Amino acid sequence: MIVMNRIYPPVWCKDQNCRECNFIECDSKVLSLIMPYKYPRLSFEKRPRIIEITSMAIYFGFCERLAKFFLMFPQSSPLSIVRNNFVNSETGLPTDVSIPRILLDMLNHGDPAAPTDDVHKLRLMFSLKATDENIGRIIGGEKEDEITISKKELDSLMKRVKIWAHDLFKDRLISFEKTKNLDRCRYCFLDDCEQI
Repeated sequence: MIVMNRIYPPVWCKDQNCRECNFIECDSKVLSLIMPYKYPRLSFEKRPRIIEITSMAIYFGFCERLAKFFLMFPQSSPLSIVRNNFVNSETGLPTDVSIPRILLDMLNHGDPAAPTDDVHKLRLMFSLKATDENIGRIIGGEKEDEITISKKELDSLMKRVKIWAHDLFKDRLISFEKTKNLDRCRYCFLDDCEQI
């Protein structure tokens, strides 16, 4: 099991252990902060054609419908809304990560049993492909996992992602199905994903 605590907690966080806090209230506060940055529609016609690796990992490893929500926000960083309201838990300094990375933190609720292992593995795979490596580490809490990915597996994923991104940028109809894994739904911070 890959354990991932909140890496980029909000500045109002007194304790990084989300299980000790009201994470529903916290999630609501985070969402109210970022909603003004939400695009009115998914189209990339009039915005940068960039997809942050977290949004891709959510699409391919958690829930397509939730990925659509992630994609409705700027995919690049830095943004002042993030820098002014979130910190890097390792350094205690303001962070320059993207909004999708902040949203990923909200899925874990500080729970080591959160079903986000596939998302973290996919994020690692994107990083490995970018650096032409095949061995990487996922670190969370007190645990560190070394993962080896074959070139064939990396190339297969990148081919699927390339086709998906091409269709997304062309505003072609893309599937955004809700996950059938209801355990994932228990961790989702969206009240009503049917409206996305």
